[in-house]
Amino acid sequence: MFVLDAAGVVVHAGEGFAAHLGTDTEALRGRPFSDLLADGDWPEVREAADAVRAASGWESRRCRCRLSGVGGGATGAVGVEIEFAPYPGGEVGSGGAGDGSGDADSVATGAGRVVGAVCRELPEPAAARLHTERDRFDHLFDLVDDAVIEFEIVGVEPIIRAVNPGFEAVFGYDAAEVRGESLNDFIVPPNADDEAVDFDQRTADGKANHAIVTRQTAWGRREFLYRGIPYSRGDGRRYGFSIYSDITGQRRAREHLQVLQRVLRHNLRNEMNVVLGMAEEIRETTADPRVDHAAARIAQHTETLLRVSEKARTAAAVLDDQRPDEVVDATATVRAVVESRRTRYPGATFDLDLPPSLPVSVGPKLAQALANVVENALEHTPDDVTVRIEAAACESDATLRVSDDGGGIPEIEWAAVFGDEDITQLSHGSGLGLWVVKWVVESAGGRVDYERRDGWSTVQLALPLADEARC
Repeated sequence: MFVLDAAGVVVHAGEGFAAHLGTDTEALRGRPFSDLLADGDWPEVREAADAVRAASGWESRRCRCRLSGVGGGATGAVGVEIEFAPYPGGEVGSGGAGDGSGDADSVATGAGRVVGAVCRELPEPAAARLHTERDRFDHLFDLVDDAVIEFEIVGVEPIIRAVNPGFEAVFGYDAAEVRGESLNDFIVPPNADDEAVDFDQRTADGKANHAIVTRQTAWGRREFLYRGIPYSRGDGRRYGFSIYSDITGQRRAREHLQVLQRVLRHNLRNEMNVVLGMAEEIRETTADPRVDHAAARIAQHTETLLRVSEKARTAAAVLDDQRPDEVVDATATVRAVVESRRTRYPGATFDLDLPPSLPVSVGPKLAQALANVVENALEHTPDDVTVRIEAAACESDATLRVSDDGGGIPEIEWAAVFGDEDITQLSHGSGLGLWVVKWVVESAGGRVDYERRDGWSTVQLALPLADEARC
């Protein structure tokens, strides 16, 4: 048994406790308890002692630590479980200011003191595991950039027990300022009180939370990806971690791009329609062959811009679709894409080698990706092009190969989309179709490859097989 004062100093130690440390009781009296622990164990011990001091009635608290003897360090540390209880009052040991307990008043009253006792020694593997797990946690807790808060649900309030440096950097509050306070009082805006209470109740019930939330920082409100993780220490109390990833910049950038894109597409379409109409009017009224040729070129390039605008609209719709991937039949999708293009490209030959069905986890966006691959093969090749489409299941993936015997994808296009080359002003490609293919497939966890061999150009899509299609 031992007694700690309000500052965590040993004011009394029993013979049994001294024996754990290989010393005598006099050598322990007046020493900070943190000196007797292995590195990194004091915060949890202090938290347990503080919780007993703060309790309104009699309440004990247990914690695990490693006793390392006088002088600290990890060498020879013994893993133990300690239980703290309120100090019953009266003097302990010799008393007086000379025992390291503070002033005379605190000695007489026992103010801030707690009684501790070693309940049991932990087996060596458990003690070593405690050390390793704590070191791993401390490393992650301290170095992760996201804001992380460890809290305890007390009544209905999440009381902060610890925060990492990421929290201080992201939210702008010092650890000493918030420790022991309600988390909600610092970071939850008034209009989000009900939401926060719901999250706290779920944590108290042992359920995890995941949401996009707005939270208050020292510099104003920000948007976060919030994850709440409940955990238990086996002492009957309710704990949790809150992890906040600041996504304000990402969401604002996305919003800005969406607005600019909508405005650009709308204005481009309207203005280009006017230009196209004027070009056609010039062609109908002019007798000069040179003017007619120039007007025809204007109309041709205007129609190209309108097609690009339509591609951009389609790409935006595909990328803005935040629905989770669902199972679709790749075979049925290929057949639908091909059938809708047979009449538009009557000179083309379609050679299909498909299984009866091929369920993949991509969702309806697969149709847009395939349509862009097929149209790329049709639009940039001779009218009598042959398009060969093969599909097969391979282990956990499905492969779709779209090949054509035309001239192939221009190097500037495939290098920008399929290669590792940086996208620059001179190297970016001119179309969006292949980018849509890449984005759709990769968002589903797949991969796009391109090869040119023996006069054939092949775009291969590797897609995740649906569970029911796996062997």
